[in-house]
Amino acid sequence: MKKTSGILLIIGIVAVAVLTSGCTDNNSGIEENGGADVPEGQDAPANDVPALEPITSVYTEDNNTGTARALKGDTIIIELQENPTTGYSWNLSASSGLSLVDDKYVQDSAEEGMTGVGGVHVWTFNVIEDGVPEISAVYKRPWEDITGEEDTFELTVHVMPQESMIMATGTVIYVDLEGGFYGIAGEDNTNYDPVNLEEEFREDGLEIEFTAYPVEDMMSIRMWGQLVEIRSIQ
Repeated sequence: MKKTSGILLIIGIVAVAVLTSGCTDNNSGIEENGGADVPEGQDAPANDVPALEPITSVYTEDNNTGTARALKGDTIIIELQENPTTGYSWNLSASSGLSLVDDKYVQDSAEEGMTGVGGVHVWTFNVIEDGVPEISAVYKRPWEDITGEEDTFELTVHVMPQESMIMATGTVIYVDLEGGFYGIAGEDNTNYDPVNLEEEFREDGLEIEFTAYPVEDMMSIRMWGQLVEIRSIQ
């Protein structure tokens, strides 16, 4: 009888130890995965990649038929010249993935009493989903049918998952190919060919830290490195 009691006591001790161990593991998992502050509208990034701050980008007629790149949580502003005194206005629409938060007309400054003054129509969108939403607009009188002769505006937005972003450090170098251009020699042994490197960073030997979108929808005749669009740089 004493032997049986001893066995039961040992089994009880082992069971308590297993339960305690399981509780400790669960608590540890919660602490590792939680507690990180993520900007509103963005998902928590994979692994330990820090969440990128949302940015605001402005697009005008100069970007017609172009491409924009963004992350969830970013803001996209469209500004198009408009003159309602002529009866014409922009009829703009956007596909799912973009949420319209503001739509306004801002008249150009003019002397008091001046008529026929135009201005700018401004639409503000929040980026709410990954995907490839489209923004399109046609400039017409509301009561007229579309003939195909109207002025139009189109913008394709590539909303990328944050885990696809490139975050790297490197050195700006001047490459004497195809007329010469500035690239980035990354410390990760990757050459990056930025499509939008600003003038102030075009300095041979300049050490930088940057985040960028991988550009998969364009080709480069230089074939020197991975095409990227800079999102932030310092």
